This record gives sequence, structure tokens and C-alpha cells, in this order.
Amino acid sequence: MNAIIAIQDLIKQNQHRIKILKHQLKDHEEGVNKLSPMAAASTEMGLEKSQEALEKNEIILKELQQRGLMEVEKEALLKDAIVRRNYYKYQKVRLKRDLVMTNDQKLEAMMIVDELPYDVDIEDEEIFAIAEATINLNLRIHSELYDELKEIKKDWAELLKNIDSQNIDKLGMLNLHIPILVLHLSVLVSNIEENIEEKNLPPFKGLPAFEDWWVSELWTNHQAYFGLYKWRSIVTSLCITSDQKRAWNTIFSNWIFIKKLLNGKGSLGFDYNFAFDSLLEHHTHLIEELNTENLISMEKIVETITAKEDFTQYKTNHVIETPYLKFKRDKMNYKVQ
Repeated sequence: MNAIIAIQDLIKQNQHRIKILKHQLKDHEEGVNKLSPMAAASTEMGLEKSQEALEKNEIILKELQQRGLMEVEKEALLKDAIVRRNYYKYQKVRLKRDLVMTNDQKLEAMMIVDELPYDVDIEDEEIFAIAEATINLNLRIHSELYDELKEIKKDWAELLKNIDSQNIDKLGMLNLHIPILVLHLSVLVSNIEENIEEKNLPPFKGLPAFEDWWVSELWTNHQAYFGLYKWRSIVTSLCITSDQKRAWNTIFSNWIFIKKLLNGKGSLGFDYNFAFDSLLEHHTHLIEELNTENLISMEKIVETITAKEDFTQYKTNHVIETPYLKFKRDKMNYKVQ
């Protein structure tokens, strides 16, 4: 029985620890290896607790050995279920009492717990991560954005209805991050349109279409990298303010991470990937190029651009010794040669 094996292992650990602590106290008393008063007291207390744990575990082992296998396993499952139920039942209490996070983070985390579906349980650390992202986007401050996020979440849930849950059972966190990403891009597009209108610039024709092979062959085909690089640069050129450019950098990083992750799942990720694309198209008008002639044309353009690239030139801010490299050298006491 697993429970008996586990208790027996704990007993061995208790016995080993008791042996070590007794040896330390013996050396201390004989003057072989004197401990400070604080260390000696701590060692004595540790010995006492280990002896108590040993006695408790020996009693538990005896009880387990006397009971039937099925009865014990059922009881263990019941206890585990109770522990998990209480963990999520008192989650908001723990979040509120956290000593590390700020009050804003704790408040946001508790509000997120209230918004989660009744059958979705998320660990405390993940709740705080989502709360931080939400705060960074000021979603609670701007009620109109919050309303838009609710609409995006609703559309996302609808798109996921007909997807086999077995194909996306390990993508649960994406279901929370994707709506925020879509909202962020939607806000960016709106800001770009407003700035263009204010400055009487040529009308905004929307975001350029992307091509799936750029993602599929990323890191295995340098043309795919350059296709993505140039596409990203085109969108960057549409950004007028530095804030917009910083936002686009973040959005692009998250978008390519999600696309690459889904692409790696092969055919199992097709439906989920399509739902993601559909949500982006509906709320941000970001589309994928589907026309074969356009795909071939863009491939030729990428090949031409690649051929013209001068790989002997670095960016003007290129540095061979990065700040992290210098930190690492100091950490490792590395002598520069």
C-alpha cells in the first residue's frame, strides 16, 4: 500500500534525523564540537520534535497495518478532497492576508477569484500573476475597457464550446491570458486610428496580414524569421508614440509565444489556434493571409529582402558584453582574459 510505504519512509527519515541530532548534542556535551547556546537549544528542540514525529508516525503505521486496504485508500482520497476543497474555499482569505503583495494586487486577485467559473480552480501564484497583468493594463480603472474585456471573454468562451477538451487540457492559463492580449491589441489599434485622425495622416488601412509558415518554420528557416521581422517592423511603423511602440513589442512577444505553442501541438491545436485567430480578427481585424498568390508573392519579397541583408553590420546599439554577462562574471568571480 502506498500509504504504508510512505509512512515507513517517514519513520526512516525521523530515525535518521534523531541519530544526527543526538550525535551533535553528544559532541557538544563532550566538548568535541561546541555549539552556541542558540544552536544547542535549537538542536534540543529539533530532537524533541523528531522524537514526537517518530512516535506519531509509528502509531499511524500500526493503525494502517491493522486496517483493510480499501478502507484506508478511500479515507485518503476523502481527506485529499477535503484538503483541496478547503484550499479553494479559503483562497480569498489567504490572498487577503498575503504579506508580500501590495493591497492593489490583493484586491485585484480577490476580484479575479470572484469572476472565475465555479468549476475552475487556480493556484494562488497564478492568480497573483493574472492580477499583476490586469493592473498593468489598468483594466479596472477604465470601465469601458472592462466592458470590452467582458465582451471578449464572452466571445472566447463561445469559440471554445465545440473544441475537444482533451486537446486543450493543458492550455488552461491561455484561456485567461488570450482575452487580455486581444484587449491590449484592440486598444493599440484604436489609439493608432485616433492619432492618425488627429494628425490628418493617410487613413489607417488596418494591420498587415501575417503568414502561418513564418510561425511554423521559425528557428528552422531564416526566411521565416525575416518574414516575421519585417511584418513586425511594418506594424511598428504604424505606431506613432513611444508608448504605442512599447505596447506593440509586448503584444508581439505574447502573440508569437502563443502561436508557436499552439503550432507545436500539431493537428491537436488546430481548432484552438483557429479560435484564437477568429477572436483576434473579430476584435482587432488582424488576419492571416489565405490567398496562395499573395503567399507566393510575399515569399519572393522575403527572399529578395534576405538577399540584400548585410550580415556584417550590427545594430548601432550592439554590445558584445551585456549587463547580464557582466553581472554573471562578478557572481562567478570570473577573470576576464
